[in-house]
Amino acid sequence: MMSTMKGGGKKKVLYLPSTPLNVLVAVAHASAFSDEQVSQIVLIDQKTRETNPYFNALKQWEGALFERVELTLGVAQGWQKIGERKKNFTMLSTLFNQFKPDAIAVGSDRRVEFQYLMQLGQLSSTVVEGWYMDDGLYSYAGRKSSWLKDSVNAALKKIIYGCWWQEPRLVGCSDWIEQVWLFQPDQSISALNHKMKQKLPVKWFASSDVQALSRAIFCEFNLVGQALEQLQKTDVVMLIPHPNNIKKMHGYSERITGFMEKLKERGKTVAIKYHPRTEGVDPLFLQKNEQFWVIPSHLAFEFVLPVLKSQAMVIGDVGTTLLTTKWLRSDIQSVAVLTESNHFESDFRALFSSLGVTILSDFNAILDGYLHD
Repeated sequence: MMSTMKGGGKKKVLYLPSTPLNVLVAVAHASAFSDEQVSQIVLIDQKTRETNPYFNALKQWEGALFERVELTLGVAQGWQKIGERKKNFTMLSTLFNQFKPDAIAVGSDRRVEFQYLMQLGQLSSTVVEGWYMDDGLYSYAGRKSSWLKDSVNAALKKIIYGCWWQEPRLVGCSDWIEQVWLFQPDQSISALNHKMKQKLPVKWFASSDVQALSRAIFCEFNLVGQALEQLQKTDVVMLIPHPNNIKKMHGYSERITGFMEKLKERGKTVAIKYHPRTEGVDPLFLQKNEQFWVIPSHLAFEFVLPVLKSQAMVIGDVGTTLLTTKWLRSDIQSVAVLTESNHFESDFRALFSSLGVTILSDFNAILDGYLHD
């Protein structure tokens, strides 16, 4: 799997996660190859440092699984972005020259931090491999692109950053990428077929390092003691969509409220997980009794999965979360409720079905045949 240098030396791998799923994959991958490689990690494009739960959890491994743990911020607006990016590039350049990585792993090769480091390798005549680490949905669905918009973006970024900038039409497809590490390589978009495909085995995500990371992150969110026990006993997890997607789903609020009432009548314990971009704790007012409770919206669901009981049910819609549920916990029922009349949702029906997620047209169908008493 190309994680050992020729001559027997350990490969040096730099991970650049920007999302919680990226962090999870990075930890699982680094742990699997800990005997064969030396790893460093930089969380990129983050909104906070001191209160960043994932950074704080990873810091506990500095000097162990990861030789070094760093973070770059992405909070500046307007012209201040130039100064912020210059500061980030300076730090990354210093790290690159000190560590001299043989491979750089990222969840999106559109990230400027990744491309900047890859071109540093070119300038120094150093062979650096680019690895794309599965970021979920877009590895399998692709994205709608505009030739004109992409061309303009590419031209502007070449002016701002330099001729080294590439504008990949789809994630993982730039010339910087040599290997792609995927949950389901055989189901990925065809544009990745010319890359060296590697599979992310599910067993990696049950390692002691991944479990330790989950516990550390739970502590960051104060999800311990009684709260953790409550999560372990949950029958149903409701994944609430991105606020912008809810606007595209006519009548969603009324449908979900009615469904929750029926779950209450059946005596089900329900954990409600809002999208991280949601403002407020419970904007849809779903937590109405002791059977229902809200998981912190900023806690990535990938880290909740290990503690859910077998045969629990996770209900959602369009997004990566149901896919990771299917991949990492096949003993849990993954159900996507996608309305046939909604073009936004219906575009994903075939994809989700091919990836093994149960597709239903309304919440009542869950009550009729999938939710057991």
